[in-house]
Amino acid sequence: MQNLAEKNIRKWVQAEHVRERLSQDDRKKALGPYVTISREAGAGGSEIARMAGAKLAWDVLDQEIVDYLAERYGSPRHLVEFADERHIGWIEEMLTGNFGGQQWTSAKYVHRLHHLLMLAAHHGNVIIVGRGARYILPPERGLSIRILAPVSFRVEQMAQDKGVTTKAARTLIDKMDRQQALYIKEHFHHAADDAHMYDLVINVEKLSREDAAELIVDAVHNWMHDTGVTAPLAVSV
Repeated sequence: MQNLAEKNIRKWVQAEHVRERLSQDDRKKALGPYVTISREAGAGGSEIARMAGAKLAWDVLDQEIVDYLAERYGSPRHLVEFADERHIGWIEEMLTGNFGGQQWTSAKYVHRLHHLLMLAAHHGNVIIVGRGARYILPPERGLSIRILAPVSFRVEQMAQDKGVTTKAARTLIDKMDRQQALYIKEHFHHAADDAHMYDLVINVEKLSREDAAELIVDAVHNWMHDTGVTAPLAVSV
């Protein structure tokens, strides 16, 4: 299946062969630019990332991360989804490994995720949604953004997007927020909602998703201009 994830990974892997000839200092300079987007459930972070990516002509990694990890390591997709941005207790991990026939632990997920995100960062010109990317990649070579909104607003948006009742939307949001917080705390020892960890925090309650995407694009252009960060040379595939 020739999806976006597969095409991007091929060019990133080929670029990695080129980077093997570089010094350690040169490798660090070759990182970025990238944007990491952390988002609250129901705030429209994934759609905003897509819009910003289209405006910048950058790649976007979101569900493509799950697709790639499942394809690359031959793991059932439902196991990867089970570990994706979730805190997993040791009993759940043991049962998943036994019933799934795969030794797919949360630690292994994060290790493989780290390698994928570093490949993406070396390629540059990429927006990465969630997964704790803010804590994996060097902050000086990218821009970190948090997208949020009051719970009442997010419940309304989730109900509309999913076609469910507000009660069901609130339950889903509470669960997703809790899982994200536990995931970030367990693997990266930070609080996901700590505003000091981000370069830009966008409250979308009074902004359209299009306007939020424009804010991100403007921030990226200004940051790259001020810091002189540029993408590494493209590698043909």
